Amino acid sequence: MKLFITGLIVLSLCSSLQAKEFRPVDAETVFSVTKETLEATPGWNPGAGPIPVSAADAIQIASDFHKRIAPEGRTDSFVFDLAGATLVRSEDDRWYWVVQYRVHFDPLPTPNRVGNGWAGPMPKHSRYPVLMNGELAPHKPISAKLPEAVQPVDAMNHLE
Repeated sequence: MKLFITGLIVLSLCSSLQAKEFRPVDAETVFSVTKETLEATPGWNPGAGPIPVSAADAIQIASDFHKRIAPEGRTDSFVFDLAGATLVRSEDDRWYWVVQYRVHFDPLPTPNRVGNGWAGPMPKHSRYPVLMNGELAPHKPISAKLPEAVQPVDAMNHLE
């Protein structure tokens, strides 16, 4: 039992040291929140003064980026609804917002018989991390490059 509890503690510590990554639905971008990124943002303590970035500001910042993916609130396959903003605490009094959109699968632009959106399983979510410096977390395009160990079929035919 002690070994099990020790293992859980080690796992929780290891997971907190890794970067938090966010990949919005239908985006070829991944956002990354690391300890180094957060150290470059203002610290904040609840009750010690106003928050550097309000929820409304965080939603606007995320919305500006989100509109690049879904300018009309939808793509060919998905409908997006703002679900809210969550304040997340990290180490050393560093906080950031996660603005979330609920994503419904809806390949048709017309309402179905039970209303708009997918009436099936629980929807997906698109999340955008907004830092206390008023910027989105650093993001980069997702590489479509295959790992070196994976070769296309044509390349395999030419190996000797």
